[in-house]
Amino acid sequence: MLKISFKTTLIATTALVSLRGLPVLADAVAMDDVEEVVVAASRRAQLASETGKSISVIGEQALETQQFTFVLDALQTVPGVTINQNGSFGGVATVSIRGASSDQTVVLVDGVQVNDPSATGGGYNFAGLDPNGIERVEVLRGPQAVLYGSDAMGGVINIITKGGQDGLGGSAFAEYGSYSSLRTGANLSGGTERISFNLAGTYVDTDGISSAESADGNNERDGFESVSLRGKMGVTLTEAARIELNANYIDSDKDIDGFALQGDGSFALGDTDELSKSQEFAGAARAYIDLWDGVLKNTVSIEYSEIERTNFSAGVESYGAEGERFNLDYLGALALSDAMTFTGGVQHEEVKAASQDPEAISIDSVFGALSFTGFKGLSLSGGVRSDNHETFGGNTSFEAAASYLLEETGTRIHATWGEGFKAPTIFQLTYFCCGFEPNPDLQPERTEAWEAGAEQSFADDRFTLGATYFDRKTQDLIIFTFTGGYQNVSRARAKGVELSFAATVSDTLSFNANYTYTDAKDRDTDTLLARRPKHQAYAAVNWAPTEKLSGSVSVTHNGQELDSGTTFVDDWTRVDLRAAYRLNEGVELYGRIDNLLDADYQQVNGYGTPGLSAFAGVRTRF
Repeated sequence: MLKISFKTTLIATTALVSLRGLPVLADAVAMDDVEEVVVAASRRAQLASETGKSISVIGEQALETQQFTFVLDALQTVPGVTINQNGSFGGVATVSIRGASSDQTVVLVDGVQVNDPSATGGGYNFAGLDPNGIERVEVLRGPQAVLYGSDAMGGVINIITKGGQDGLGGSAFAEYGSYSSLRTGANLSGGTERISFNLAGTYVDTDGISSAESADGNNERDGFESVSLRGKMGVTLTEAARIELNANYIDSDKDIDGFALQGDGSFALGDTDELSKSQEFAGAARAYIDLWDGVLKNTVSIEYSEIERTNFSAGVESYGAEGERFNLDYLGALALSDAMTFTGGVQHEEVKAASQDPEAISIDSVFGALSFTGFKGLSLSGGVRSDNHETFGGNTSFEAAASYLLEETGTRIHATWGEGFKAPTIFQLTYFCCGFEPNPDLQPERTEAWEAGAEQSFADDRFTLGATYFDRKTQDLIIFTFTGGYQNVSRARAKGVELSFAATVSDTLSFNANYTYTDAKDRDTDTLLARRPKHQAYAAVNWAPTEKLSGSVSVTHNGQELDSGTTFVDDWTRVDLRAAYRLNEGVELYGRIDNLLDADYQQVNGYGTPGLSAFAGVRTRF
């Protein structure tokens, strides 16, 4: 199944010998490792307590102990994040943040944007993204346009893979379970004082379930098979200069169900002989250069990503799409004083969807942000970005954030305000059908949002309670109708509250939970926006009664949500169980039961989800 084209190989080779530089923070650590987290919220290393932005970090330890099969599963544990998937096991999977469209989230893998330029709205399909080889996942909620550019109206999901280490070491795992599901993979890392590397690979094969709901009489299983490969290498040239190279590749095949003609002349979702194949590549080369004893930290970047998607019906190609994205980027972080830092840069981006238009569209940007930490506990930041879009001309976005930590009481107050815009995609600009031409008057979507919240720690930080209110207004939303094609007709508003609680009850017992209320509506019609549940909740209890034995039980709740038109998907609650037993320092047995109570539910109307499922595996380190 694994097939890497000559074009992809050439691009990868070019990237690996070039200098690249969107900053991925190699010295940052995961939330489950330390109390205060170093994050990429400002595209530089910074303590979480020094930013007013809402950030969640899923670290390597959480990815492993919770036995997430896909990154999508991990994202569902984050407040404010909604996922929807067509039929599980490789079905199209989207992620939205705080009621924003799933197309309004920027997704980065090792600093490379992987959003699909050939997709209808330019979003990212999380279906094949495997967590093996990932160091952490950072989720920034709210508009992030100043530092991350167009499309980041809802937020940013920043995925950082593992780097190298001194000496030579690695890990491997294999698991098997329900639906004849096999998942196996390995990591190998090593290095010296000058060179470090990490290689990771994963193979997944499952018979799956029927993508179309089995209760509707669909019994044909839709299988899924994928191969994921990752690599990262760093070379230290001098004390002040370093090069980093990375590449990520995913090749997947998925049996899918489509809409078939019924006896009454209508179309309905059901078992069909269809196959979807995709190949994704993201590669980068970056150079880090420090000047004036580290007062000015420079990063120069070259990034490239591409995706090819092909569908087959009864063995004949029925659809094809190819998207490419190229970025040339400079970022500088200048320490003006011990308390003030200026972060700024320039960026040139080109996106191309060859399946719709042979010509690429470019956007040139310049941005800057100033942060100040001169008073104890107080952090302030503000920034501006100017984008010059080839088609839509200039646009300016602003943001401001503040955070205040009162150490004596363990209280932190934070607030953020920001703007964003999203240009129409190539698909939206060129699509014609049903008697109408592409809309020449289509304009970018624009948003303005603010949030305010507080966190309170108790009992020497063993207990933490957090609450955040958010409010976002969007105008010129792009919608599609069969009478006029793509149009700017809608205004939307999403507001709500995120609550979180974490407790370390003892050395062996911990608990964490979050709840999100989201009211997302079309302001013109006062109707609900599709696939934005009002209520979402997640809770997990983690228990390690001995040094060798550990386990957890988690509960996920998704409230009723509008699917499309006037059709609603019912609310659902799922319980999952995990356990692991360490035989010795190098070998661990683990297992899980998903959907312990065999809940019957749907994430997308008409598409099924797995029932009670069991999986067991072994992992080893060397």
